Amino acid sequence: MNTVKIRRISEDELPWVNSCYEKIGFKSSKFSNEFIVIAEFENQKCGLGRLVKIDEENWELGGIFVNDNYRGLGVARAIVSYLCSETDLSYKNIWCLPFEDLNNFYHGFGFDNPKVTPPESISEKHLWCNTLAGYTKKVLLLSKHIE
Repeated sequence: MNTVKIRRISEDELPWVNSCYEKIGFKSSKFSNEFIVIAEFENQKCGLGRLVKIDEENWELGGIFVNDNYRGLGVARAIVSYLCSETDLSYKNIWCLPFEDLNNFYHGFGFDNPKVTPPESISEKHLWCNTLAGYTKKVLLLSKHIE
């Protein structure tokens, strides 16, 4: 049985990452302040995700993308699991802005309603998502505190 493999990207893969994000209307990635991973299934790139550094204590989980041909294989779960367990990064909080229907998915990784005040950039993005982005679904503000 084939499994989903997750690995950190090399800098020369950034154009592929950003081409995927461009197709779905996500903000482009920057290699310098992000921890970006690619998911592979049967040696084919099938998804990606990232942690974006906000400051010394806060990172934002986002950019979770799974190619339609690979849905239902646990790709998103593998990406989020890998990013949430990354121990080479130092942080106290991981912030996440998922659509409301993904609340249970992220709750399974320890995300919940924030217990601390979010960084200003997260608060502003959350407001934008729910007012100006034009999304048809509500966007939640979740966090995971790392002890």
